[in-house]
Amino acid sequence: MNQVVKVAKIGKNALTATDPNDFIFHSSYNTFKIIDTGTVDFTIDASSTEEETLAHNLGYIPLVNAFMSVDTNEEAICANENFDTIGYRDVFFISVSSDDTNITFKIINNNLSSIEVHFRYYIFEVPF
Repeated sequence: MNQVVKVAKIGKNALTATDPNDFIFHSSYNTFKIIDTGTVDFTIDASSTEEETLAHNLGYIPLVNAFMSVDTNEEAICANENFDTIGYRDVFFISVSSDDTNITFKIINNNLSSIEVHFRYYIFEVPF
């Protein structure tokens, strides 16, 4: 007997629905499942563009996403964004990517002093 876990959308019946779009989650269908998450901090030198890496040790290339904050600022941004907060306008989170060994974070710091950046990252199961 195959067991299935499923959660139907409001107004749909999980016991009788057959359309995959009727479900919030259905264990028989591929979804982006978070397999790991964490935080990491880096110090970025003044007036520099840096690529910082974090080993994931999965042995394959996972899908990743990340959000960055600076120093004690509570605002977070995703890749391809910069801060509009006073004092951090020249900090850019360029990209997050992965290979079969590492997650790579690319950051530009156009400020005249070094900054501490904080990342929350998510590694997803690749449903292929």
